[in-house]
Amino acid sequence: MAVPGGSSAMLNQGRSAGASFEGFDRAQVLAEVSRFCDIEERLPLVPPSAKVRGTYCRSIDAALTEAGKYKRYRELFPRELGTLQWHPCGEFLIRLVVAGALLMGPERVREGMLEIGRRNAYEFARSLLGRMLLRLLSRDPKKLLLQGVAARRQTCSYGDWQVAFPEERTAIVTMVEEYMYLETFMLGAALGTFEAIGLKVDATAELQTKFHGRHVLHW
Repeated sequence: MAVPGGSSAMLNQGRSAGASFEGFDRAQVLAEVSRFCDIEERLPLVPPSAKVRGTYCRSIDAALTEAGKYKRYRELFPRELGTLQWHPCGEFLIRLVVAGALLMGPERVREGMLEIGRRNAYEFARSLLGRMLLRLLSRDPKKLLLQGVAARRQTCSYGDWQVAFPEERTAIVTMVEEYMYLETFMLGAALGTFEAIGLKVDATAELQTKFHGRHVLHW
């Protein structure tokens, strides 16, 4: 199954559609969101050993703050995840789908997750380390993608990514045992990576299974 990349303009389009779930507790919100994505089916398949660093939550915070939804998100998730600490991947996935629904509305949760993924790359590019890397790598997309694969090993305890360049302006990123959403959150991160260096990219997600697929990138 191939899934094309989305537009970075989604955040503005979704502001009026985002839900606040007033009067809902976290379990009720998750039950509503589960009608529009596979989170309830996905969570039991994620092993307890799969961990991610809390740095991924920065993109959630940034997107929801800009959309005016952060207060409600913090009411649902009062405990902050330490940026450098390891946390269960399943816990992050719950936060991700709820945040996507807050951003765009439950029926457009996939678009919300893509936008949050885009912001993940954007927020990193704005950080001190990100700015240093952009200067060091001369904004070369091939070097950035290779660096991204290496950086992932430091922020996720599971799975494997490999990147290949079959043509001069084409990259294929193959992902095995990737429990975060390949076709939305991770595709958004790919779009955001290119946006950070001012390049337009044609990005497609091709899935073999929920957790195994690849991104095909042309620029």
